[in-house]
Amino acid sequence: MTKDPENNNHRSTISACMIVKNEEGFLPQCLESIKGAVDEIIIVDTGSSDKTVDIAKSFGAKVYHHPWRNSFSEARNYSLGYATCDWVLQIDADEKLEREDIPLLHKIICNSACNAFYVAIYSELPGGLSKHYFTRIFRKGKAHYEGIVHNQLVHEGHSRPSEVRMYHYGYNLSATKMEKKYKRTGDLLRKQLEENPENIFAIANLVRNYRNERNYDEVIKLAEKGLGISEPALDLSTKNQRQRISIDLAFALMRKDRLDRAEDVCKKALREDPDFLDNLFMLGDILSRKKAFHEALGIYRKFLVVKEKDRRSPDFNLLIVDTYEYEHKVYNNMGDCYRNLGLRNEAERAYKRAIEIFDKETLCYSSLARFYLSQNRLDEAANVLDSAIQSGIADHLTFLLLGEIKTVQNKTIDAINSFKMAIQKDEKNITAYACLINVLIQSNQLEEAEGLLKKISSFYPHHIIVKCINEKINSRRGDKDSAIQFVRRIIASNPSDNNVYLELGNLCLEINEYALAIEVYERFLRGSSAQDAKILTNIAMCYAGLGQVRPAIVGLKAALEIDPSYQSARKNLSILEKK
Repeated sequence: MTKDPENNNHRSTISACMIVKNEEGFLPQCLESIKGAVDEIIIVDTGSSDKTVDIAKSFGAKVYHHPWRNSFSEARNYSLGYATCDWVLQIDADEKLEREDIPLLHKIICNSACNAFYVAIYSELPGGLSKHYFTRIFRKGKAHYEGIVHNQLVHEGHSRPSEVRMYHYGYNLSATKMEKKYKRTGDLLRKQLEENPENIFAIANLVRNYRNERNYDEVIKLAEKGLGISEPALDLSTKNQRQRISIDLAFALMRKDRLDRAEDVCKKALREDPDFLDNLFMLGDILSRKKAFHEALGIYRKFLVVKEKDRRSPDFNLLIVDTYEYEHKVYNNMGDCYRNLGLRNEAERAYKRAIEIFDKETLCYSSLARFYLSQNRLDEAANVLDSAIQSGIADHLTFLLLGEIKTVQNKTIDAINSFKMAIQKDEKNITAYACLINVLIQSNQLEEAEGLLKKISSFYPHHIIVKCINEKINSRRGDKDSAIQFVRRIIASNPSDNNVYLELGNLCLEINEYALAIEVYERFLRGSSAQDAKILTNIAMCYAGLGQVRPAIVGLKAALEIDPSYQSARKNLSILEKK
């Protein structure tokens, strides 16, 4: 690092300015990425207790200390005061510069007509990469930061976009670290809003923070307030914040099962910005949940068209695009739509395309495997899941599905091992325990089943699944009346959770109490917003178990109208029609 003109080809000089605290994990890759890109590194440490300062000095950085006073802008402006070069590159410890773009960085600062440049920031999220533009390159002495959190750069003169790339890793941390981050950010944002309740930028950021904390009631409450700002007075920045708020509001409404309102929010936002990828993806998801599969497919196709257009010619805007690298998720969701429409070939192609685009997304493998499973193509389903396992990306769902396949194939030992692997991946996953215990019950390994039941009971002592498993074991030991009385007692209490009826119905089916199973399943359907092909199939098989073939056939045909690809219904219908 030097400001010697002979070593920087007479270009303007650059200071990298950073604020850090306990960043020993990320800092080395960040500083490595700016080697040869900048002429000095200014680091302001706000109280590190790890090796952050030593690492910074090992890269030749100038390290200064400043106490943390709950203001990112104060700390950032403090770092700017130590910069001695012509330009500043602001970068965070959990980011890195794309080294291929260093020549572009050096080229753009030769522009004497403007004082700031935007860079393209790609953030690593659990579901893929997001993209947004932010001013990170600016002329020394011509800019400063404002805002105690999610600070904004205020600069003199003109700014220009660039495709200099930075990669951000601070949103894909462990659950514990993210909780601390959300807490700290939320406290600062609430303080900011106390000082200025109409600050829509702070509102948008706090809405997102509430969403990240899964506090959907607060999302809805604050988002409705943010969207209540008078529309005629909106400038471009405010419109962008409204788009962000709309996305989070629609997501929260969807989580609260208010699908009609969520759809309205998305469609209104799309009238303001028809090509915003996040809104298109969200609307497609909402329509899919509403069983409007044809309309959802149209929205997903538009997403792909807009994304391809941006790939060929990147579109500069100030919106954060969380779904920027979501093509694989779009194809996966399209596969679900095709499957529900009975378009099996199209569904299979879509699922395979999702894996082809991004072969590290476990969900895509699980979707294709589940599709094959519904087609009774068990070997193909198992092969897909084995591919995920061999790639090292298998999660608990991978092993759950594999265990289900082995169960259908009557490979009891393999099924047990698969469910045990699912538990290793997620030691408190109640579904994995339930599947494992059910296999053990079916194979009369009751002592091991009871041991596992005791363990899962310590995690979920009052969960309906745990109670139902207990009654299955009672029934297997000869006390079937206990299970029947349990079911009737729960029904009499009129539980508000509709899923309770589903679990009770499954229990009744397993102990061959067909009439009671029909009663319970029908209660579940009355409380559900949509019909379910699997439940209708179960009801039909209960009628068959009672010797009532004609109602069973009617039920199976109804199940196939909902999901034409559901092979269990199709197979049983064929058997009953022959009778």
